[in-house]
Amino acid sequence: MTSKLRRLSPAAILFFFYKDVKNLIIPAAIFAFAVFQQAKLWTIVGLITLFLVVLIGDVIAYFMFGYQLFENEILVKQGLFVKKVNHIPYDRIQNVTANQWFFLKPFKLEELEIETAGHSEGPEVSLVAVSVELKNELNHYRQNSGRPVTEVNDGTDNSKEKINGQTYSITWRELIKFSLTSPAFLSGLLVVLAVYGKVEHAISKQMYEQVAHEFIHWGWLLVVLGMLVIILIFYIVSVFVLIAKYYHFHLTMENNQFEMQYGFFKTKKTSISQARIQAVVVKQTLLRRVLHIATVKLVIISNSKSEETEKDIIVMPVIETAKLKAFFQRFFPDIPIKTWQPQATGHETYYYNLRNGLYFSLITDVLAGLLLFKLSYVLLVVAIVVSAIIWLIPAYLNARRADLQVLNSKYVCLQNNQITSKNTYFIPKNSIQLLDRRQSIWLSKKGFAHLRLSCRSGITERILKVKYLPQKRVDTVLAWYK
Repeated sequence: MTSKLRRLSPAAILFFFYKDVKNLIIPAAIFAFAVFQQAKLWTIVGLITLFLVVLIGDVIAYFMFGYQLFENEILVKQGLFVKKVNHIPYDRIQNVTANQWFFLKPFKLEELEIETAGHSEGPEVSLVAVSVELKNELNHYRQNSGRPVTEVNDGTDNSKEKINGQTYSITWRELIKFSLTSPAFLSGLLVVLAVYGKVEHAISKQMYEQVAHEFIHWGWLLVVLGMLVIILIFYIVSVFVLIAKYYHFHLTMENNQFEMQYGFFKTKKTSISQARIQAVVVKQTLLRRVLHIATVKLVIISNSKSEETEKDIIVMPVIETAKLKAFFQRFFPDIPIKTWQPQATGHETYYYNLRNGLYFSLITDVLAGLLLFKLSYVLLVVAIVVSAIIWLIPAYLNARRADLQVLNSKYVCLQNNQITSKNTYFIPKNSIQLLDRRQSIWLSKKGFAHLRLSCRSGITERILKVKYLPQKRVDTVLAWYK
């Protein structure tokens, strides 16, 4: 039994147009900055013509797009001059993600992203405006195609214990804690700087001189206060963005699949097969560690580079550290976290890390001295203090948080530090692609070594490192893996 060729909802034209305009907005802005002063009329005409051409192309793309459900595959046709036909067998589908913007809810429409085992820059197929019933219909075909939905042909061991009926919903208190302690606002600042880098050459010299004159007129104190206000605005905006993104976060474990639903303006529903999980990560920033809360993420296999698929997938935005063991027993019962205890770091590990941090700090001090000693001794002292903070604090945290131990016959635990974030990885043996012990001649004499662990992450690999640990601990993990 098969369905007839179907079309997307006419709302798909707006989605096509939005995505095309988003890709063209920066080139269009640069064009407007560069030409507007010399030819205002032609600038306006050019932009209007560009958007009309894009809109006409999107209307044509809508009428050339169709899909059909067969018993063993979904067929997707698109293209006018170059016809593209995608045959997607149900047993090759790794994940189906549903995204529903708030304005689509009254019309019962959503976007479906179908990710397969093929390597692509994004989802193999994106059905941008379809009925909410289509996902259930697609899952029905997948279930009846001769293979379970949760099974993924990726070469991993699928003999894990079956878990059903475990659920978790985030509370308002937890969501606010998560949003207030997130450093996401720094990403917003980086985005603004990146946009500035693209349009910098289009800004006139006269405008720079005018801004510099205003800064001098205001005084440095007001300039600093203005920058602090800008950072505060970014922080407040990022808090509200995170609250909207993870609004009503709900996690369910059913039939060996993690199913997550969250979002206010855009409701996202996604499922992650347990067979795709390469590692479970407990992440703590410095502020969250002080507040005794953490985030639980998954390192997964994925063949898409879009959005979160190349990053770690959050399955628990925020949880009190005292409740971590109970959470793992519910959702990851095969990880023996109940018996795991972090091992104390030896004095030699502190010595090696702080020594390296001191070397880099001294090099930075010398360079700062060459640049600043003629300008101001105060600035030089400030540079030396900042250099010590930048290099020595992470070095201390690298030593304090370095840990490596075998948990049982299936799992190893690796703990390290990334800038100021503490990351604890629980990695199954069958997910490890490579273990590599690294050791210099001098470290060999002292009985210390480094370890590099490789596992799949997204479409590439994740390299996990831990340094300056006793060689016996590293060799124990190597023997366990062999």
